[in-house]
Amino acid sequence: MDSSSTIFSFSGIRVASGETREIYLKVAESFLSAAIQIPVTVIRGVRPGPTAFVMAAVHGDEINGADIVRRLIFDVEHERLSGTLIAVPVVNIPGFLAQTRYLQYHRDLNRFFPGKKDGNNAERVAHKIFTEIVQKCDFGIDLHTAASGRLNLPHVRGDMGHPKVRRLARTFGATVLVDQAGVKGSLRREATEAGVPTILFEAGETGRFSQKISMAGLRGVLQVLTEMGMWHPEDESKRPPFQVIVKGSEWIRAEKGGILDLAVKPGDLLYNGDLIGSILNPFGKTVTQIRSPCTGIVIGVTTAPLTIPGTGIIHVARLKKTLSLVERSLKKRTKRKKK
Repeated sequence: MDSSSTIFSFSGIRVASGETREIYLKVAESFLSAAIQIPVTVIRGVRPGPTAFVMAAVHGDEINGADIVRRLIFDVEHERLSGTLIAVPVVNIPGFLAQTRYLQYHRDLNRFFPGKKDGNNAERVAHKIFTEIVQKCDFGIDLHTAASGRLNLPHVRGDMGHPKVRRLARTFGATVLVDQAGVKGSLRREATEAGVPTILFEAGETGRFSQKISMAGLRGVLQVLTEMGMWHPEDESKRPPFQVIVKGSEWIRAEKGGILDLAVKPGDLLYNGDLIGSILNPFGKTVTQIRSPCTGIVIGVTTAPLTIPGTGIIHVARLKKTLSLVERSLKKRTKRKKK
């Protein structure tokens, strides 16, 4: 969708080239009969170009993406933008206010896209977002963190079999790209299938901001906008130390209950059989040791100190053909630190 026309209309409001408008989009109503509105900033460049969305907090407690969008709106010179950028810092307003992942009735909004105009509460919100925002765009970026009680390595997810999704993912600049189209009803999957290639950025944990992750996320978004002809940077894009596409990942789970003593962190390289932690009883004695059943890079860990059988402890992206690339890169980084 080429934004070459002088006027762009969003929710009935006209936005001219070179103009930035803050708009509230009504998506539902509260139990008090009041409108539930999400804040949307529409930024029009002075030059023609694509239309893109960047949105955060589809899960209401995953707030770090809101900080990335805030920086995108306020710390970036709009004069260097081409096309139209639709920036949404908080999608799930009820969940954001209650600091929960869900909408009312414990519904996960990211399972109900593209939604239904006359469906349940989540379907109606999803339909409004999909028709008013997603379908107006040429591509999109969805910002997330790990679920509650977990911490994620910054990485990108998307359908790498889709050429445009693969291009967006590679350009973002994360070291790990997870080849997952997403579950049915997820924003990235439904948007991509509707002709709007979309990637998901996963990083950090719920309920808090991380300046390091915010800056990495902002840099990634701007690199994507640059690749798509929407942004004109002063500096060259920053390349990651390595970049791998992984097709498989798995959670290593506790087989015993107790107190977790974890010995690894996101970004660590594991080999099959490596010791990754122990489970202790209240007296401090080791109940069992946990060893990695595969070789790969850690992309997520639990932040909870207690386990029961079945608790997810570590999320590992399996490495096979790309293992040597990661090993060489990590060795180079270790040598630099020693110097």
